[in-house]
Amino acid sequence: MSRKFKIEGIVTALVTPLTENEQIKEDSFGELIDFQIEHGVQGFFPLGTAGEGMKLSLEKRKKAAEIVVDRTNGRVPIILHVGTQDTEMTIELAKHAEDIGVDAIGAVGPFFYKPDTKGLIQHYKRIGEAVDLPLFVYNNVSGQGYNISVETFGKIAEASPNVSGVKDTSYRVDQIQEYVHKFGKDYTIISAGDSLIFANFVVGAAAHICAVSNVVPELPVQIYNAVKMKDYEKARELQFKLNDIRNAMKRGPYLTPYKEGLRLRGIDVGTVSSPLRPMTNEEKETLKESLERFGII
Repeated sequence: MSRKFKIEGIVTALVTPLTENEQIKEDSFGELIDFQIEHGVQGFFPLGTAGEGMKLSLEKRKKAAEIVVDRTNGRVPIILHVGTQDTEMTIELAKHAEDIGVDAIGAVGPFFYKPDTKGLIQHYKRIGEAVDLPLFVYNNVSGQGYNISVETFGKIAEASPNVSGVKDTSYRVDQIQEYVHKFGKDYTIISAGDSLIFANFVVGAAAHICAVSNVVPELPVQIYNAVKMKDYEKARELQFKLNDIRNAMKRGPYLTPYKEGLRLRGIDVGTVSSPLRPMTNEEKETLKESLERFGII
């Protein structure tokens, strides 16, 4: 029987708070989670790209997942990212996710060793058979190095009844639209790519997994609410503002500005894990000036 799982609105792709020696910064998780819920986000997607999941050890991933489940305490649903480059490791994380009580899991397409369609179907089928949880196919085109097409998703979903939907990070509104057209009635179509929140909701995405909402959850939530109210002009203007903020947070090393932005908003989530690097003082000052100019701090 198919494992249907519905979620809508803005789902934050939580960053993972880390100390300077790259251990999980537990107290900061609680502050971050409360901050997100207070600003209206409707779910969490921990340990994906923004959460550095693909390069943290399995032990750290398990610990971080346990903290998120504990601190969230059922207030919003959690789709835990369990994907790795290997099916067995992914299944290990999926079983742990089931043990700790997450609502659903997501798994990125295996990377480095790129499977063909039959290999992808086998991968997701084995994950789905290992646990009794709704499963989301996470299509991260740049990260995994290939696109999981709408047609391929259909084959995966047919082979694995636990598949509940897709998280598509293709930055292609036409592909989101096709997912909605072909599978929106029976599966939950979740978009990503924060420059396209407005457009993706307009073509019918049910939810959007968002990285920039770590720092400014209020703006993506306002975009979603404006689209629901069919106030497309307001939603478009909010998207323009969000894009400006997002571009400011891309002036520096990958991911670190999200953590620095949170520090500037009063939540110290620490640093990133190597090979990513901290920001320089000059980069921090530039980000601070930008967030002040946009009225965020």
